[in-house]
Amino acid sequence: MTQTLEFQGRSSNQNPANRLSGAAGQVTLEVIPSSKTLPAKTPWTPLDSAKLYGINEWGNGYFSVGDAGTVQVHPTAEKNVKFDLKQLVDQLVNRDVAAPILMRFTDILQHRVRQIHKAFSTAIADMEYGGQYKCVYPIKVNQARQVVEEIHAFGKEFGFGLEAGSKPELLAVMAIVDDDNTPIVCNGFKDDEFIEAVILAAKIGRTVIPVVEKFSELEAIVRFAKIHNVRPKIGVRVKLSAKGAGRWEMSGGVRSKFGLFVSEIIEALDYLRQHNMGDCLSMLHFHLGSQINNIRNVKAAIIELSRVYTELQRMGAGLEYIDVGGGLGVDYDGSKSNVESSINYGLQEYANDVVFHIKEVCDQAKVAHPIIISESGRAMVAYHSVLVFNCIGWSGFTRFNIPEELTADQRKTFPQPLIVLHDVYKDVGEPNFSECYHDAAVARDAVLNLFSLGYCSLEHRALGEQLYFGICSKILRIVRTLPYVPEEFASLETTLSDTYFCNLSIFQSMPDAWAIDHLFPIMPIHRLEEEPICRGILADITCDSDGKIDRFIDKRHAKNVLELHPYNTGQDYYMGAFLVGAYQEILGDLHNLLGDTNAVHVSIDENGRPSIDEVIKGDTVKEVLSYVQYNTEDLVRRMRRTIEKALRDNKISIDESRVLQKFYESGLEGYTYLE
Repeated sequence: MTQTLEFQGRSSNQNPANRLSGAAGQVTLEVIPSSKTLPAKTPWTPLDSAKLYGINEWGNGYFSVGDAGTVQVHPTAEKNVKFDLKQLVDQLVNRDVAAPILMRFTDILQHRVRQIHKAFSTAIADMEYGGQYKCVYPIKVNQARQVVEEIHAFGKEFGFGLEAGSKPELLAVMAIVDDDNTPIVCNGFKDDEFIEAVILAAKIGRTVIPVVEKFSELEAIVRFAKIHNVRPKIGVRVKLSAKGAGRWEMSGGVRSKFGLFVSEIIEALDYLRQHNMGDCLSMLHFHLGSQINNIRNVKAAIIELSRVYTELQRMGAGLEYIDVGGGLGVDYDGSKSNVESSINYGLQEYANDVVFHIKEVCDQAKVAHPIIISESGRAMVAYHSVLVFNCIGWSGFTRFNIPEELTADQRKTFPQPLIVLHDVYKDVGEPNFSECYHDAAVARDAVLNLFSLGYCSLEHRALGEQLYFGICSKILRIVRTLPYVPEEFASLETTLSDTYFCNLSIFQSMPDAWAIDHLFPIMPIHRLEEEPICRGILADITCDSDGKIDRFIDKRHAKNVLELHPYNTGQDYYMGAFLVGAYQEILGDLHNLLGDTNAVHVSIDENGRPSIDEVIKGDTVKEVLSYVQYNTEDLVRRMRRTIEKALRDNKISIDESRVLQKFYESGLEGYTYLE
């Protein structure tokens, strides 16, 4: 059949050089029915969402997508032990615990402790290793009292310990540890007061090991040991030549911030011998860095550390512990690769390599197998925390109302480039999308130039903007179906992405996403039975242009948009940022005076149901104002005087003054986030 289309401006048979001429034309198109019938689109399922967001890869058995299209939490990594995260959030909201909410899953934390112990126990048994393994949790990773106390309780049966890297952390750990068997490792720089406290803790029976970071610390340890008549266990951190891998690779190597050079360690051993304390040198320590993404770097460092250990044993040191430090990473993107957001090894492989290489070197040197200590804080706590936040608004290009036709009068009065844009918008299709894209770019620039010169109204410029982005949206839908995306169209996805405004502060709850571009798995926690047809970035409620997340996990390479569902005003839309249990809480700041979020501790009861054990209310406005030295009583007094003056001047009524005063006073007691 044939169809006749009559329009002015751009037509599909015009010479490209004449497209801005405005000549009228009539085109006869023959529509040939396709002999191919396109297959019906398969309905979207929760399994598709699970694959899209990669939850089965990075979730490590702790998270999945359920049949109802919601995220399921598996606190013991068992498939049949689970509960619905969205239902839990709804229950909390009904109890006036508003989003954003930091969810801490106690049973995941306990499972992580057991898994780390199990991995090393398996390696020790398989390789007939003669020593023990103890994990020491560095509380700097997450100093929340509840978290530290739970780890201490869960790890007691395995002889696990705690690590303090500063005076405040030491004071916290000394009080929490209530037995003489839990090892306490003290890293970081130390002054005399710190060292004397460690020596006295050793005198009352605590197994506390100060790690020497610089030679003057060793001198202070010896001095206070003699004053208090204590023979302490002393550790030294060595600067190895081996380096880490990933973002924190400079934490290791000879240029690392902490530790002694090998020559200084020999000098330290001689110094201890001079004071008849050579046998007090009990532990050799090193730190390769955080989130080591390549197992080869771990292997090289362990071999070098073990060589130093056996040589010091040969020289008469009383070593019994070898501390391999931190570095055990987390697979944030599920790719199991050596990119920064992943690791190319698993927990068992890590344990096997540590045990094997220490045993191999010690056996060659005929040295007894030491007690192995690791400081695997990130791997222990990252999985147990999820930040749930709600979407409060949306902005995107699909809101534009583009006219399907231009009237004859509009074609006479509109600037010619605007008419071209409209014709391109109608004409764009799969065969000519590249040509249309180029035409649209030229016409859009022409509209902007005419506006700058005063020959185009603001309304015309607005329509030109709408048409241009409408053309790009059509082209993007075509590009998404291509097996290969030409380079010039690669940025379209980002350019046309929607912005989802979310009730959180990136600076407070995910500071690493802002500061070092760290990637966390983020996804909706419900509506997962629906296909997410939108592509967007996330913007927080701070008034900072950096308050956004525009990089998301993907296999090997980060993507610039996240697949999301259309935002429906008045309906809840919750998202979760997963694996945020390490470092994020304590590194958060008070940008815009947005404080700590509500936090909830959840465990499973004997029937496998979620039990809310503790609700820790987030900061109130009054509290965060006090952090920056505002006296809220004085603020209320000043506000009351201002309102009274407005009343006297007849600017507001008594009822209005009452409303304003009540808002002000109740606002001070409220959540810093939007409620």
